[in-house]
Amino acid sequence: MKKLLLILAASMATAGTAFAQAPAPATAQAPAQAGTAAAPDQLAQRRAQYLGKELGLTADQQTRLAPILMAQRQQLQVLREQRTTGGRKLGTAQDLKANEARTDEQIKKVLTPEQFTKFTQMRDEQREKMREHRAANATAPAGQPE
Repeated sequence: MKKLLLILAASMATAGTAFAQAPAPATAQAPAQAGTAAAPDQLAQRRAQYLGKELGLTADQQTRLAPILMAQRQQLQVLREQRTTGGRKLGTAQDLKANEARTDEQIKKVLTPEQFTKFTQMRDEQREKMREHRAANATAPAGQPE
């Protein structure tokens, strides 16, 4: 009986490795995987493309918007690093608002008034979705999937 259990345990332990698959080789063209952050310049470029489609931007507007979004991403990264490395919490909300105001002024110079209005509406809708998502997760019991 003991031999049978030992053989059964050994076979179960090795059965999992028999079906293991080697990971696919990574390529330079592969999209960012879950858990890995894309570079700020890639994120800014994607955002410019998305806004170009949603707001009907011209190629010139999209080209002028990309560096503004890149600068915003870089500033947000600096603020995030200050908070995580230095434990700095005071003034973070004010810094975020100031960064947003600077970015809005620059974006306003690139977009038409109608495009800027739609841009702010899209941003406000996204914020509302985030608030709802956070509120739903805050009230969900621990261990429950989202």
